[in-house]
Amino acid sequence: MTKSRQEPSPEQLDPLRRQIREWRQARRGGDPMPAELWSAAVVLAQKFGVCRIARALPLDYTSLRKRTEKAPESGLVKPTFVQLPATLAPAPPPTTIEISARDGLRMVIHLEAGRSMEAAGIVAAFLGGRG
Repeated sequence: MTKSRQEPSPEQLDPLRRQIREWRQARRGGDPMPAELWSAAVVLAQKFGVCRIARALPLDYTSLRKRTEKAPESGLVKPTFVQLPATLAPAPPPTTIEISARDGLRMVIHLEAGRSMEAAGIVAAFLGGRG
C-alpha cells in the first residue's frame, strides 16, 4: 500500500510562507518563531505531510515533526473499539469497516458473513505503529 496525499496548493501555502519570511526578516537575534506560525504549519503538516510542508515553507523538519506529533489531531477520529457480533443471525449482511490512520492512510475492509473474527488481525496489522 502506498501513501498518497494531495499536494498543497499555492493558495494554502503562500500566506504562511510570506508571514514566516517577514518574521525572519524582522526578528532580532535568536528569537524563536512565534507559536501562531508553528501552529499554522502544524495544521498544514497534518493534512499534507511533515516533509512536504517543511520543504515548502521552509522549516526545520525535525522541529515540525515533533510539534506535529504533540499537537491534537485536526479533524481525525481516534481509533475506537468496535465489537462485531459473535453469534451470527441466519443470514447476516456483509460488514464494511473503514479505518483512517493518523498519517492519512486509509483502508476499507469488506467482510463476508461469518468472517468477522479475521478483522481484528487485519486492523492490528494495518495500524501497526501508526496508532
